[in-house]
Amino acid sequence: MRDARRASRNGLPQPADLFVGRGDELAAVSAMLARPQARLVTLTGPPGIGKTRLAVACAAAYAERSGSAVVFVDLAPVRDPALVIAELSQAVGVEPRGGADLIGQVAAAVGNEERLVVLDNCEHLVAAAPDVGQVLTACPRLRVLATSRERFRLSAEQEFPVPPLAMPAAADAADLGSLAANPSVALLVDRAQRTNPGFDLTLANAPLLASACIRLEGLPLAIELAAARLKVLTPGELVSRLDSMIEVLAGSTRDVPARQRALRSAIAWSYDLLDAGERALFRRLSVFAGGWTLSDAASVCDLSAGEVLAIVESLLEKSLIRRLPGDEETAEFSMLESLREFAAEQLATCAEAEETRARHAAHYAALAARSEAAVGLPEERVGVLRASRYHADLRAALDHCLGAGEVARALSLAAALGWYHYTRGDLGHGQALVDEVLPLAMGQDGPPTDGDSASQGGLNGVLIMGGILAWATGDAGRAQDLLLRALERSESRDDMRRAAIACAFLGHVARAGGQWDSSADWHQRAEAGFRKGGNTQGVAWARHDLGLLARDRGDLGNAAELFRASLRDFRELDYPWAVAWSAWGLGTTLSAQGRLGDARPVLGEALQIYVGVNDSRGVAQCLEALAYLASEQAQYETAARLIGAAAALRAQVAARLPDIEQARNAAVERVLVRALGPQDVDRLIHTGRTMPAQEAVDLAMAVASGDAPGDPERPQRVPLTPRERQVATLVASGRTNRQIGRALGISEKTAEVHLHHVMSKLDVRSRAEVAAWAVAHHLSSPRA
Repeated sequence: MRDARRASRNGLPQPADLFVGRGDELAAVSAMLARPQARLVTLTGPPGIGKTRLAVACAAAYAERSGSAVVFVDLAPVRDPALVIAELSQAVGVEPRGGADLIGQVAAAVGNEERLVVLDNCEHLVAAAPDVGQVLTACPRLRVLATSRERFRLSAEQEFPVPPLAMPAAADAADLGSLAANPSVALLVDRAQRTNPGFDLTLANAPLLASACIRLEGLPLAIELAAARLKVLTPGELVSRLDSMIEVLAGSTRDVPARQRALRSAIAWSYDLLDAGERALFRRLSVFAGGWTLSDAASVCDLSAGEVLAIVESLLEKSLIRRLPGDEETAEFSMLESLREFAAEQLATCAEAEETRARHAAHYAALAARSEAAVGLPEERVGVLRASRYHADLRAALDHCLGAGEVARALSLAAALGWYHYTRGDLGHGQALVDEVLPLAMGQDGPPTDGDSASQGGLNGVLIMGGILAWATGDAGRAQDLLLRALERSESRDDMRRAAIACAFLGHVARAGGQWDSSADWHQRAEAGFRKGGNTQGVAWARHDLGLLARDRGDLGNAAELFRASLRDFRELDYPWAVAWSAWGLGTTLSAQGRLGDARPVLGEALQIYVGVNDSRGVAQCLEALAYLASEQAQYETAARLIGAAAALRAQVAARLPDIEQARNAAVERVLVRALGPQDVDRLIHTGRTMPAQEAVDLAMAVASGDAPGDPERPQRVPLTPRERQVATLVASGRTNRQIGRALGISEKTAEVHLHHVMSKLDVRSRAEVAAWAVAHHLSSPRA
């Protein structure tokens, strides 16, 4: 990081700017230095992560706390590891003399005095590690705080990997207070104000600054260099230029080392220290768009497993790659984007880009084929997870194949990616991707081209995926056309798996059109195909699909039974996404039966799963289902907000609301209008559309748990006369018109007229709806 190196009274550089955003790291390193056994603490991390700045702050805090002397040794200009101890000795006041025992002189000079020596920029001098170890042995009260892109590997060493600065979450952009407190944003704003005093964080630029910090991956040097650009560029212009990060991020500050004036220079300093084999793998790893495993690297980078293991370990030690957290079965790695961009430049310079990208495309096309082949089988969950984990590389491989005219591989990749987008509810992107690929394999009039088995299987997979996405986005005609083509081709190739999937979704298309018998035939045909193939998961999906059909045609008892069966099967298969679908289906069925208490927990479970797997469409349909529950419980404001939030989510992913669901939503909105009035309903729905997604989920979960807030008391919105309100209340108590007349002292005919006026004003068609309105408005029975 930028650091004006002025000498201070404690021997440390005196920073010219504020220390921002590293409070947790400062506390952690300070705690390490306070331990008696912590003789050597090494701050490691990639170029630009802020190791020097953190070390200076930690050393200053140590000196203030302990009263010990602190000295700072900048080793960046030193090229010979043999000179490290000479530099250290001069820092503690010992002038090296030829032939003298330098380590002994240092020990004599230090004596029993506690001292902290900061050795800065050690990565190119790790060969001096044994000498540093000897100094620590000779000087028992000396401590060393080192910064390096790799550790010394000494037994006395404790490593502290310096993390990137915390980056803002998406929800933070709407809260200036939270955003201003975020370390990455705080650093960006502080440094921008150094060259542009009028710059500040505002509601208008908050999303852009948050986006910039995320794009810069919390890398302090990158953030500082970007901040300097804000004197010339607007935040929007800066963000748009970050696709070429290392071109944009170059500074002009004269009192910092040359390697810290531009991001490229900082990375080149580390790259130049690598040997030939390390450079080759580092370059080739740039083709990965996301995380990768050792096996992936061996396949794509054309090296043996042993070679990859050794070099990856070295690059990891040198902080040029990072191991990703989370997977305990298979180690996964990645690069910071700034490092990847530099490595890609080197790959192009060495004329290795095309062949490496071709190997990358072949590797991920094979992975895509395996993922698509698992759809509809018990292995589907693993295939979907694989596509989710590697979707960035699958997309990069697809782009390469489209550019290179590799149709067979493009089809496999598109089919796998289509399923990924479908299971995430991201229908718009999935549809666009399939539309891009299908014309390559089909003539102008639609007949598919011939090709090898893999190509034909890939085409059938894309036809199915295209049909599914067309159905999900409301294009029933196109959906039926593509699915029928896929069915015909799959049956001609005796491909029972794809044929059954095509039948299942043809059933959905028929159901959406109200063709109940046809839908049942297709779903039963799909079930038979799955059973014939011994496919237990396919059979579970068939039960789920028949449950949807039974629910939509009003056979609620049968629907609940089918959903419970599919839910049980999916739980046994340990497939959370499928569990969510059947839980949602069961919840909506129980709601339609009026069993609201039973519906709440299963809808809550479905919502939690959909959030966990990042399925926006699934989240939206759970918000809608819980909005219905809220309206039935007279929580009208909550219901309106949830309807708005669901509509916003559907718009984001092009997930059209099915006709039958539109009818249910319209019925809920009519209830809300009667209860709140049209203006308030519009206002509350708009509030829901603009509320953060997590806030909407929290509100829906409150409904599911029975803890949703009730509506505030408000004046009666519906203009019923006092007599009409009495009639509505008596209807709610279950009385007939004759009994109402007797209770109010009026004739049965007059009671009937009043009831007719009530139903007209409330826009309802039955006594039951009048009763529901009276209960919702807490009307008490009048005295006879």
